[in-house]
Amino acid sequence: MLGSCLILSDGSRGMENQSIALAKLLKLNFKVLIIKPNYILRLFPSFAYYFHFFFCKSLPFLKTMKPDFIITTGKRMSGYSILVKKILSNKIINIHIQNPRTYPSFFDLLILPKHDNVKGNNIIFSIGSLSFFDENDINMNYKLVKKKPFTSNKHTVFLLLGGKNKRYNPSYSDFCRFLIEVKKSVTKIRANLIISTSRRTPKKISKIIEILFKNFENNFFLINEQDKFYYPGMLKKTNFVIVTSDSINMISEISHTKIPLFIGYLKKEKGKIYDFHKSLEKHNYSKTFKGKLFFYEKNVFEFNQILKKNVMEHIKNLSKQD
Repeated sequence: MLGSCLILSDGSRGMENQSIALAKLLKLNFKVLIIKPNYILRLFPSFAYYFHFFFCKSLPFLKTMKPDFIITTGKRMSGYSILVKKILSNKIINIHIQNPRTYPSFFDLLILPKHDNVKGNNIIFSIGSLSFFDENDINMNYKLVKKKPFTSNKHTVFLLLGGKNKRYNPSYSDFCRFLIEVKKSVTKIRANLIISTSRRTPKKISKIIEILFKNFENNFFLINEQDKFYYPGMLKKTNFVIVTSDSINMISEISHTKIPLFIGYLKKEKGKIYDFHKSLEKHNYSKTFKGKLFFYEKNVFEFNQILKKNVMEHIKNLSKQD
């Protein structure tokens, strides 16, 4: 599919990657535009439809840009998808990922988590998150990483560390307990270790990590939020990945690779997040991290291709309606 696509983002990397993943999957010529969401539209996305004449001034780029598609992710950006659709009408297809917390009819297509209780003919349910990279992207990104952490022949463990989320706020004790457990497991297999923090990881944790791993017997490398160019390239030299349970996007992304994935817990999960983790483990896409790292017959999660087929069929139906 060849068409122009505008991705509107507030700069949140995880959300933005979801939109990019879909645009890549549909083979669209996309451009990412970062904007600061209006406070009112963040709280009340539907206002974009009823009071579009008031908010349209915030989209001056539409005077020169006429994309075929607009893709947004997360409630914060749903109002802008509605606003662009209201202005351009049938000249554009608006696709939104995640629950917009407003009427599904405002969108041509909604991609929602499987357990969301939302109904509509324009809804496709997803299992986990889309991955914005494949093996080719990993290889290309690795070439762009100028400073390689280490080049030894030892195994390398990549820890992707999350933190505070809507369900809970891990304490410093939770982080320390978990990090000590990781240190022991990596030491047992005499592997190198890369730790990548996220914007949800408290800044103080980086200092704690440096103290805990100061005398680490193998190579150790810490990637902070500002060093995100290492990901996903460093996966090329990674043998095991540990992702904390709160990082749903990262878990989904790694599950699309052949690398053994372990899900670690800063705190206990429950509800649909817990069910999602258990579903991955049931189908051998991941294992629960219990202080040991080992190779297993990992399956590759093929959700991207399944979603692509469903989205393409829906877009064809929209074209027929026009």
